[in-house]
Amino acid sequence: MSDLFQAALDRLSRVTGVRGAMLVEAEAGVPVMAELTEGVEGTAAAALATSLFKRTRKAAETAEFGKLTTLQLEAEGGHVIVADAGDLLVVVIAERNAQLGMVRLEAYRAAEALR
Repeated sequence: MSDLFQAALDRLSRVTGVRGAMLVEAEAGVPVMAELTEGVEGTAAAALATSLFKRTRKAAETAEFGKLTTLQLEAEGGHVIVADAGDLLVVVIAERNAQLGMVRLEAYRAAEALR
């Protein structure tokens, strides 16, 4: 399984503008595996991504939008993309000028492969 995890992170990390990619335990918000550049605080990013995803999933269900599959946070300094992979979340931290279409595609592919 760790080969599958590593392959998912490798593909995400190769996308231009990605500063970090993690697989995070979906309930506890704890990083399982990560590839992060210097200056990216993995534990804090994992906790933020998990909290946002869980709250947004609940809001989407309450609004009867169906199952939340992907969440994107856009901030002044960059983006956090979170994709649901069942017991795991795929979390990507990207620079402001990252190729977001490619980041989202690779996050989706990683989540699909890990389900």
